[in-house]
Amino acid sequence: MITTADFHSGLRPVPVARDTLHYRRSATEALRELAEARAVAELLELSHAMWCGPVCASTSGCGYLHYPRREPPPGIPRSRRSPYNKDTADLFFLMGGGGYAAGTAKTHERDLWPVLREAAAQADAGEGARIDYTDWGRKNDTTAADIAMYTCRDTLQWAANWCGERYADQPAFLHYVGVSTVCDDLCIPPLDLVQGRFRMYGRTVGDIISALDDQGWGHDAVHALLALVRQYLFQYAEKLDFVSGRERSSMHSRLNDSAGVWDAVIYHTYSGNPYGCLLGVARLWDAGPCSNTWLTDAAICDGISMDLCKSAMGIYQLDLYQPTADEHRAQQRQTAYQSVYLDLIDDLVASGAPDALVHYAHAGFLFVQTQERYHERRIGHRIPLRPALTAHLSNIFGDEPVDPFVEQRFQAQRTSRTPLVATAFPTGPTGLGTSAARLTAHEPRLH
Repeated sequence: MITTADFHSGLRPVPVARDTLHYRRSATEALRELAEARAVAELLELSHAMWCGPVCASTSGCGYLHYPRREPPPGIPRSRRSPYNKDTADLFFLMGGGGYAAGTAKTHERDLWPVLREAAAQADAGEGARIDYTDWGRKNDTTAADIAMYTCRDTLQWAANWCGERYADQPAFLHYVGVSTVCDDLCIPPLDLVQGRFRMYGRTVGDIISALDDQGWGHDAVHALLALVRQYLFQYAEKLDFVSGRERSSMHSRLNDSAGVWDAVIYHTYSGNPYGCLLGVARLWDAGPCSNTWLTDAAICDGISMDLCKSAMGIYQLDLYQPTADEHRAQQRQTAYQSVYLDLIDDLVASGAPDALVHYAHAGFLFVQTQERYHERRIGHRIPLRPALTAHLSNIFGDEPVDPFVEQRFQAQRTSRTPLVATAFPTGPTGLGTSAARLTAHEPRLH
C-alpha cells in the first residue's frame, strides 16, 4: 500500500511513462540480465530487445535508437505559452539570430544503427582502452573524485531548477541523475556500469535501480534503466570516435552533413538522457500518465533550451559536439535547431502537457545561467564549493565520491598519455559578467 508519507517521498500509484516496453519484469531483473552481456555489442542488442522486442527491424523506425515522432493531438493547455516562441524568436540573437523557420523537418535522414554497431565493434576489439576513465570535462580536474563530486553538485542544482524546494525529496532519483551526468565528463565503459564495477559514492547502478524498484517506480524504473544504458552507449560511441585535433568527430560530421537536424537532435538528446531524468521530475509532481511524445519532446526541448542559452552566453561554441556544426550549412542548421525547439515547446502547451513537463522543457534558459557547471566550461577551471553545498553533498550522496578502482584507472590514464581533450579557454566576453568574470581575475586555478 502507498501511504500519504510515500506520496511525499516520490512513490506514485500512477506511472509516468506508458507501459509500452517489450520487457515485462522489474528493472532489477532487467539489469541482472543486462549484466550478463560480455561485449558492448551484446549489451546494445539486449537493451534494444527489452525496449522494442524481437520484431523491431533495427532501422530508423526503431524507437530505441531513433524517435519516429507523432505530433500530439490538440488538448486543453495547462501551461502558459513561453515568451520566447515562434512569434518572438527573431527578436533575439540566439543560435545566430535566424529566428523561426516554419516546416522544419522532424524525421530521420540517417539510420543510427550502423553508427552504434560500428562503435560497439570497435570497443569489443579493444579500442576502448585508450579512452576508458579519461577526463572529458576540460576543467583541469586532477582526480576522478573531483569529477564525481562536482557532478553531484551539478545534480543538486539541476534538481533545484527542475523541482524547487522539493529537489531532495527523492534521494534515489538524485543518485540516478548523478550517475547519468558523470559519463559526460568521465568516460565510463558501458559494461562497467551494468556489471557494477563503476561506483559513485559507494553505489552501483544496481543499488540505485533497486532503490527505485523499492519506491514503487514499476515500469518507469525499466524506462529509466534502459535510457541510462542507451546514454552510456551513445556517450561511449562518440568518445571512441573522437580524434584529438579535429574540430568535430567524423561520426558527428556524418550526422550533421545535411540541412536537416533531426538525426543530430536525437543523438544529442539520447547521449544526455534528459528523458530518464524527466521521469523522476514528473513522478515528483504526479504528472503521469504521459504520452511518449510528451516525454520525448520535453526531453528534446530541455537539451535545446540549454544550447540556446549557451549560445547567448558564448559557451555553445566550446562544445565538442554541436548538433548545428557544418562547414557549409551552419546558419541553416542553427535556424532549424531552434525551430525544432519552438515547434515542440508550442506543441507541449497546445496539447495539454502537464506544467511540470513544460517547465522542464525550457529549464535550460534558467540552469545555464545559474549553475557553476556552465561558467566553469567557459573559464576552464573549477569554482570552489561553498560550505553549504559540501554539507548537502555529504548528506545526500556521502563522503567518498569514487572507490580506489575508479581512481586508479583515472590516474593511470592521466599519467600515461597526453589528454585526449585539451582545455579550451575562450576569447571574448565572459557573458553575464558575474561570478565567472570575477573568478577568472581573482581565484587561483585549481591544480
